[in-house]
Amino acid sequence: MLWISRPPYVRWTLIGLVVLVSLWLELRPSPTVGHPFLTRDLGRGESVDDALEWREIPPGVLEAVSGTGFANRPLAGGQPLLPGDTTDMSTSVPGGWWLVDVAVPVEATAGTRVQLVILPSPGHLPVAPIGGLVTGVRSGPYDDDGLIGTVALPPDRAATAAVAVAEKRVSVLVEAHGERTDD
Repeated sequence: MLWISRPPYVRWTLIGLVVLVSLWLELRPSPTVGHPFLTRDLGRGESVDDALEWREIPPGVLEAVSGTGFANRPLAGGQPLLPGDTTDMSTSVPGGWWLVDVAVPVEATAGTRVQLVILPSPGHLPVAPIGGLVTGVRSGPYDDDGLIGTVALPPDRAATAAVAVAEKRVSVLVEAHGERTDD
């Protein structure tokens, strides 16, 4: 008596729903988010506000950034803006100062004042600390290198600092930005 049984409407409905859901999943638009890309090359310290174009990319591909501030280092046009590419303050270097790359603490950002403490080599007298200004910070070439900061130094002390950096005899002090408590 199979010919008398009811037609499989429930199965047909479920199969139809599976087909409709599959079609919707295949044909729906993929989600995107806006991300800033540079329209032109920028030098260190230039404002990025007027050099951006927002493009749609899949979510999660790049870390979100605000798209404002000043270039933390030279940036190439056409590249996406990344979190370490900008800083909140413009870092103008005094004329005649020299730049040197040195390992810096994680608290250092562009615009931070630092003191380079040069460790004396055996048999030599200590050297007075050298004040400088961080103009940019980036990750080292290897994962365990930490942060490398480009520090502007006065011309009369830059050579001393460069030699100490090359010999790995430099410790960097970063200016603290906290509330002062007088107890």
